[in-house]
Amino acid sequence: MTTRDKWIDMLHELHTAPEPSPELRKQVEDQIRRDLARHPPPKTGLHPSIPSLPEFKFTPLIQDALTRVSQANGDITAISGIDLSRYSSLDFEADDPVEQQENLRKAYVALGYTQIRKDNLDLISLVGRNQWLLGNDELEQDLKTLEEDVMREQNEAATIARREKGASV
Repeated sequence: MTTRDKWIDMLHELHTAPEPSPELRKQVEDQIRRDLARHPPPKTGLHPSIPSLPEFKFTPLIQDALTRVSQANGDITAISGIDLSRYSSLDFEADDPVEQQENLRKAYVALGYTQIRKDNLDLISLVGRNQWLLGNDELEQDLKTLEEDVMREQNEAATIARREKGASV
């Protein structure tokens, strides 16, 4: 019989054992009190050989997050991580047409960002997190290839421009 089987049998016996008689319970409780009186538990609640916990030092970023969460008072929007004021503080009442144009541009950027975010969240729920991450990795590889192609074309265009400039001089 393995140790595990012995423990299971012991637990089964404890679970199915009848309640102790009131006299036996009183004897056991008295013995526990006498033992505690002779050997009181340590004042810290821990055994003396157990070292005390080190003092925690949080980074300022973590401390700011903890402060924000503690001040939220159950308001989930306060700790959502998304600063909604970025998307709602656009001033469309501005008199200056340039400022109105800039606010409109910011609104389009915010709308595009939230649409992309929604599409990504829909994809995560549709295909699963791992597939979504694999898809993102493939897109990053495609982007890297395209950026390399653009750099190669720019270098080639610069080389041609230098040759033409040298030929015309």
